[in-house]
Amino acid sequence: MQAERWKQIEELYQAALAQPAEKRAVFLAQACPDDPQLRGEVQSLLDQQADSFLESSPVSAIQALSAGAKLGNFEIVKLLGRGGMGEVWRARDARLKRDVAIKVLPAGLARDPDRIARFEREARAASALNHPNIVAIYDIGRDNGTYWIASELVSGETLRRMIERGPLPAPKAVEIATQVAAGLAAAHAASLVHRDLKPDNIMVTRGGQVKILDFGLAKQRRTAADSTTSYLTDEGTVLGTAGYMSPEQVRGEPVDHRSDLFSFGVVLYEMLSGRRAFAGGSSVEVMNAILKEDPPELPASVPPALGRIVRRCLEKEPARRFQSAADLAFALQPSSPSLPRVAAPPRRARRKWAALAASVAALVSAYVWLSRPPPPPRVTGTVQITNDGRGNGAPLLTDGTRLLFNLAGEPRQVSVKGGESVTLALPMQNAWLADISPDRSEFLMYRFHEGDHFRYELWRAPLLGGSPRRLGSLVLTTQFGLANGTGSPTPRRMGAAGPQLYFLHESAAAWSPDGQQLVYIQDVELHLARSDGSEVRKLATFAGQPFFVRWSPDGHRLRLSVSDAGDTAASLWEVSVDDGHVQRLLPGWDPSWYNCCGNWTANGKYYVFQSRSNIWALREKTGFFQRTSPERVQLTTGPMAMYWPLPSLDGKRLFITGYQPRNEFLRYDPQSRQFVPTLAGLSGNELEFSRDGKWVAYVSIPDRSLFRAAADGSQRLRITSLPFVGTPHWSPDGTQIAFTAGNPRRIYVAPFDGGAVRRVTDGESGKNGDIDPSWSPDGASLAFGARWGNEGSIHVVDLTTKHVSALPGSERMWSPRWSPDGRLIAGLSASGADKLMMYDLRTRKQTVLLEQESGWPSWSPDGEFLFFASGDASWIWRLRMRDRRVERVIRLNNLRLPEGGWFAAAPDNSLITARDAGTDEIYALDWEAP
Repeated sequence: MQAERWKQIEELYQAALAQPAEKRAVFLAQACPDDPQLRGEVQSLLDQQADSFLESSPVSAIQALSAGAKLGNFEIVKLLGRGGMGEVWRARDARLKRDVAIKVLPAGLARDPDRIARFEREARAASALNHPNIVAIYDIGRDNGTYWIASELVSGETLRRMIERGPLPAPKAVEIATQVAAGLAAAHAASLVHRDLKPDNIMVTRGGQVKILDFGLAKQRRTAADSTTSYLTDEGTVLGTAGYMSPEQVRGEPVDHRSDLFSFGVVLYEMLSGRRAFAGGSSVEVMNAILKEDPPELPASVPPALGRIVRRCLEKEPARRFQSAADLAFALQPSSPSLPRVAAPPRRARRKWAALAASVAALVSAYVWLSRPPPPPRVTGTVQITNDGRGNGAPLLTDGTRLLFNLAGEPRQVSVKGGESVTLALPMQNAWLADISPDRSEFLMYRFHEGDHFRYELWRAPLLGGSPRRLGSLVLTTQFGLANGTGSPTPRRMGAAGPQLYFLHESAAAWSPDGQQLVYIQDVELHLARSDGSEVRKLATFAGQPFFVRWSPDGHRLRLSVSDAGDTAASLWEVSVDDGHVQRLLPGWDPSWYNCCGNWTANGKYYVFQSRSNIWALREKTGFFQRTSPERVQLTTGPMAMYWPLPSLDGKRLFITGYQPRNEFLRYDPQSRQFVPTLAGLSGNELEFSRDGKWVAYVSIPDRSLFRAAADGSQRLRITSLPFVGTPHWSPDGTQIAFTAGNPRRIYVAPFDGGAVRRVTDGESGKNGDIDPSWSPDGASLAFGARWGNEGSIHVVDLTTKHVSALPGSERMWSPRWSPDGRLIAGLSASGADKLMMYDLRTRKQTVLLEQESGWPSWSPDGEFLFFASGDASWIWRLRMRDRRVERVIRLNNLRLPEGGWFAAAPDNSLITARDAGTDEIYALDWEAP
């Protein structure tokens, strides 16, 4: 709020205070008839002052009671205190012969139905709590128009009186604060938010026990199980005590349990410093300080760890505070080495040592029992959800009754009980699913930003229909554009790594568990924003491309995958939402594995993710007695690749997409202009014929090993099982096969009949590794080259000397293909789009053959044609070398092409490609997760 507005509110507020209470409403109506918002702000402040319990108020406003008066079974003894919300009397319970505290609603408020309702709700709310750090409620009644509540009588003094004598020693403050946090945790567990926590409402008995008083402003939160639960106070009204309210209370916004944690921080600050955290000459100035200022530094004597707890409680944004009072109580445990020790109680008499020893022995036995690791989680059954073979995209989302996902850019849905997937109608065109809000009421969506396939706008829209709304100016960006040019994101499958995301932005944004924040990705950075798109801040930066980001159930952590430029390897990382600290989640795992797409169970006990085509569960350290580090358990195994695990809302199932990989080789017949099956029985990819046409080398699917076979598919032989094998190419004499393998990728050479495999490169192409080996016509050298960003160059390795050198003038070229006559090298440009390029070995110059985006250049055996695919892999073209004429050969977009549309030329100048013949369905895994 602007300073001028605060000044205007302050002046009107002070003027209204000068009026008699009964005339203030008329005064405000006359003072600002055209500004209802200003009038409402001031009226809220006036209401707030009237509602502060046990603060000074005119005695004349209170109905007189006297010693000896009877209220129900209670006899009034003496007055203990009074405030705007009532009087508190000491009384005697005639039946149980005990003293109690009686709170009486003033006569002036007893005529207000809303005040009566709030008074009664306070009693019902507080009576539901049974905790040693919360004052117990005994009874409620009405006698001759007087409303009253009977509660536990606490002998001691308020925390306010203790602070008035000066700052509390840190150990004493920690002792009191820990008990307050425990009481708040119990209230919050019963869905109660206090909303008026302050030193006046905290009593400390002579024995040091803490009691939280006065739930007069408590708010009962709605829960999923009870959607009819009423609120104890109205939203949009400023209620509480100035100086102890949270920023969201000051703004009159809805509050949750984290508002109490802010007030707790104010109280703890005051205990440690002896002064108010937020000061001002008036209530308005104090509230302005709460919204805009940080409290002064705590005294140097306060332990730094305790100061950090205070600062975290006093974060302006609820999501940056502790997310539960239980977490806060744990942080305050005196066993923490950086917190002050609480004095131990005096020793008991010697005769009790034996009993104590027995108790300790029992505790040790219990500890040994409880600290035993639970049995590992396991899958107990599998149910197939879909049966359409269409393939099912990412991410899998659920609203409890449906599974939702993006399939080739089309949002779709299917019942969690199974059936046919159907189109999901979103309230805007060209939009795709990113997430579902925690309350399952809204979609988080993205769509292309002004036709730019690298930038995506973020939107939100109701699940049940309604107008979409853009989230500020938030734009999600990735390092990857669309490969097919249609504006439709599709999944990319990578053999042994399992089907993976090629369009990483599909899971590059997510809502926080409380729905107040969202996280999204901008290139290599992770950003946070409020759920309306405001208050953006950068959280973390990564060396590679981050994707598939998810929140922990407590809102404190983010987990995501990071990949280098769409590589087949990815690692899991964790980021602290509070301070942006980044750490690798599984540092000891093989870096060549593709670890991706994790989700937490709702209770936070397990984090499930995919790695090397299977589903794994990471058991989190959630119990006090758990001694071991997080445990990794493999849940699935077998030939079916499983990916994108999603726990059901009740935690009893894991939804996954299962892919049974199989490729079928096809040959294009120029006469019939159709593809026909060939090499029956072989399932593979990236096939190449030897020069004499007698042999083929290919990458097998699904195990992704290098095989060679006779041209009719017989005499199969596994050459190697190195990980991530690709792009095999025959030597001119047909005795050796060069290929790419490993991570980082390197070039290897192996004998065609099996034998020792030797590595011939060592990363000379750059950080993306060495790929695409191409033989010189004499078989003495290999050309290779990779792209990273807009950089790249062609290198040549002499297979005799192992000397590697860059070809002069080949800068920003990659994917080389040596011509059969040895004079030219075809390739692609690394500058912007993958233009078709030609490098002349005599002139050492490169020229552009075709400006359009291209891929998979391949020479015909006689060198007359250079075949290539269009950038979106929908067409195969050929360029006739003698006159540079370009012709379209065949359209491919009616085939399910694996891995971006691979193809190669056969000895008879026909074309060979592969069709994805695998099955891709959604499954539900029943599992036990102790």
